[in-house]
Amino acid sequence: MTAGNVIRRAVRNLAWMFAHTWVSAVFGLVSFTIMARILGPEPYGIMALAGLVFGIVGIFVGAPLVESLQQRDEISRAHLDTTFWLNTGLTIVFAGIIALTAGPVAALAGAPAVADVLPALCLIMVFGSLESVPGALLQRRLENEKIVWIESVESLVGTVVALVLAVLGFGVWALVASMAAATLISVTGTVYAARWRPGLSFCPQAFRELFAFNRDTVATYFLGYADDALPRFLLSLVGGERAVGLLSMAGSVSGMLTELLMGPFNEIAMNVVARLQSSRKTVHDLLDRVFTLTTAAIYPATLGFAVIAPLLIPLLVGEEWRAAILPLQILLILGIRDATGTFNIAILRGVGNSRAPLLILSIGILLLVALAPVLLPYGISGIAAMIAVRTFLTWPLSAFLVERTAGYPALRQLTIGWRALLSALGMVGAVLLVQAVLPSDFPVVAEIACMVGVGVMAYAAWMWLIGARQVRDIRDAFSWFRNQDETVADLV
Repeated sequence: MTAGNVIRRAVRNLAWMFAHTWVSAVFGLVSFTIMARILGPEPYGIMALAGLVFGIVGIFVGAPLVESLQQRDEISRAHLDTTFWLNTGLTIVFAGIIALTAGPVAALAGAPAVADVLPALCLIMVFGSLESVPGALLQRRLENEKIVWIESVESLVGTVVALVLAVLGFGVWALVASMAAATLISVTGTVYAARWRPGLSFCPQAFRELFAFNRDTVATYFLGYADDALPRFLLSLVGGERAVGLLSMAGSVSGMLTELLMGPFNEIAMNVVARLQSSRKTVHDLLDRVFTLTTAAIYPATLGFAVIAPLLIPLLVGEEWRAAILPLQILLILGIRDATGTFNIAILRGVGNSRAPLLILSIGILLLVALAPVLLPYGISGIAAMIAVRTFLTWPLSAFLVERTAGYPALRQLTIGWRALLSALGMVGAVLLVQAVLPSDFPVVAEIACMVGVGVMAYAAWMWLIGARQVRDIRDAFSWFRNQDETVADLV
């Protein structure tokens, strides 16, 4: 596939995926608002702690095994069959171990209620393993429009099941049943869309060819799991299920906002870079355009949401979630890094450097361990701060490794959106000033609407004053993507 064809498919996929992401986000926000009011923090804490258990399995099966299928230039039937049977067999073994040791595992996590849901989640995990290879094929082919349709139906069915069972009083089992329904839809749709069925050509040679990349991938996922699980595990020991549920909510909301603006880019980043790795100039041009767009969108969105969060969160999900506001604000500040740095590991893996992510994650874990004694006494907010500090401190390293591997300048990654950042900070100042002069008895909904309106106008004004260059770059980025599409369309 030529570089032009890759860009053309990527652009069309992004259009599909952004439409899906925004519709899903609105739908998900409404359903989450209802679910959070009905269930409260505890069921979400139980599921988050159960996720720690299954995160261990995720180190060895699923994405760690199938990413090599996406990264390789050429794959054979033997590569596919070998990966499928290895992934399915290991998943069954891990599921059996977890189901048999559910009680002790839950006790170790400090949440006995987790033991009740682990066996059911094991069955869901085994069935879900059937879609790993078909899903990797769809992503490799950049057929993300099919994934969009599957995920849309999956989200709709899963949400309806969760809402009905939550209203009927099933508690955490509403979330479990929702996951089961969504997995059923996802596996069925993915297997059908990929038009691939496993054979019996399990081949030691194919295993050896994939092993070098898979070995580093497993190590990367192990460190990624430790990096993600350590804060939640520490919090569960000092705060219990409720504290973990509050942190999970803060992470989910901040992640949802980032997903709205960057999720589609993240989903295709490794596959696109892998297809373009022989054309370094195209990779550089692509990253320049993507970073120009993401910084202009992420900076005002995350910083603006952090300002209105104290009003919006109690309004949407109730007063019992108020303790999640400060952790949410801390995690939203990570948008400053996420606008460019969140792609770094995908870029490194896309060009075949599977060792660099290990260094980034190892240093991140060491930083968490060093920061824990200082910040853990501050509870949920301390854990959120620990995550934020770790993330910002490892950003320059990851940018440097991208420069050394893919040639994209680290300094440019760190500074490409400085005009948008200054404009977003000016917007925050204007919003806080307006909030300070509003009457104390002003209705909350009207106050939020006023703050959002002022924020939009202030950001536009600051971009006109100091960000005119980036506005031109944004126009150029859209023109570049459109020209890539039209050039390839003329050729084909």
